Amino acid sequence: MLLAAQISQLIENDSLFLQANLKVADVARHLDVPEYRVSRALKTHISDKNFNQYINGLRIAHAKKLLADTTKQDWSVLVISLESGFASVGPFSRAFKSETGVTPNQFR
Repeated sequence: MLLAAQISQLIENDSLFLQANLKVADVARHLDVPEYRVSRALKTHISDKNFNQYINGLRIAHAKKLLADTTKQDWSVLVISLESGFASVGPFSRAFKSETGVTPNQFR
């Protein structure tokens, strides 16, 4: 369980989820452990989702904060998507709508 806590700390608290194109191998490299150990710990830690769903959920939560922030109302959806760790606006919009039921603009 210690490894799962380290993974959670790195991804969530240290905001590694904001890194675009994040892979399990990147997490393993940061923690200097074999990839299979990270995968196994993630399976128990995020049992209801796969790695990408887990990361996208964190990214969408971050994007929702940015979209709701009145000081960032002039930020485009593209900027919000990039600031939230997505490589482009298309996957961001699809993931956002899948998670929330509305588009980023409708949420705003």
